[in-house]
Amino acid sequence: MAHSDHTHADRRERVAIHCEATGFDQEAARPLSFAAIRIRGPRILAGSALRLYPGSDTGMAEAGDRLHAFIGDRPLIGYYLDFSVAMAERLTGRPLSDERVEVSSLYYDRKIRSLSKQAVDLRLDSMVRDLDLPVQPDGAFGIALAAAMAWLRLTQDSR
Repeated sequence: MAHSDHTHADRRERVAIHCEATGFDQEAARPLSFAAIRIRGPRILAGSALRLYPGSDTGMAEAGDRLHAFIGDRPLIGYYLDFSVAMAERLTGRPLSDERVEVSSLYYDRKIRSLSKQAVDLRLDSMVRDLDLPVQPDGAFGIALAAAMAWLRLTQDSR
């Protein structure tokens, strides 16, 4: 039996993405690597993740086509997501989904609800440690995986 995306949003696939580039200026930077990992319900499909190294393992146009085909119109999840999306859209030449979740924003919302008056540390390594995630957030794949795990923990865990 087919399920509507709107009726069962928790079952819909999402994609955690991250781009590593030559710098942080969206206009001047060149993408070095992309990682895209699908999330289906409570499962992170890391075994079928897309890893791209535009310009070295594929041409830029082919890398853009592969990335766009992998992401499709799925909602996006990430850490420093605006930059990754800008780089991905430049590579694919097409807009990606407008439905986006920045995990640091979810984390911040959870932390400010606590009674603590301390500043919230939004660095990825601090967030990974605080959420007790079993991941090393290194490289595009590690950061995309950390974002996927953080999203699951922050949206499906009652901690």
